[in-house]
Amino acid sequence: MKFTMDHYLSNSTDDAPVSAGSASPAGGSGRILVVEDDSTIQRLITTMLEVAGYRVVCAGDGEAGWDVLIAGTFDLLILDNNMPRLSGIDLLRRLRAIPLNLPVLLISGDLPKGEKDFAALVTPGVALSKPFSMAQLLGHVRAHLVPVGSAE
Repeated sequence: MKFTMDHYLSNSTDDAPVSAGSASPAGGSGRILVVEDDSTIQRLITTMLEVAGYRVVCAGDGEAGWDVLIAGTFDLLILDNNMPRLSGIDLLRRLRAIPLNLPVLLISGDLPKGEKDFAALVTPGVALSKPFSMAQLLGHVRAHLVPVGSAE
């Protein structure tokens, strides 16, 4: 079965968070950095976010993601954990050492929940196990990018 981006954006899931400030699919705002080494997943996430109205910058591994992150300004970081050159969890350690309180969505088929500092590293944010639906990911993006001035 083939799914279009419209299917992902219109398909709701019970476990996707809902925020009082959530925009409609075409009404997102915010600048998001996606750090993912799998080009297919990176393209799918990027396309879904752009269709939803977000500005997206991509990096193909952890070290490249770090370089882009420290050179720019972002509202949200979406990253894989198992990547070449620098893992997602190690990128988060660098990020939190600055300290930068950027919301994070850590996505991986192998989440390192056994790490002693795991919860602190993904806060604010959430960890999602692969596979996940695009609707679920978009729900978390919206929940962490509540527009300024919206009531909660």
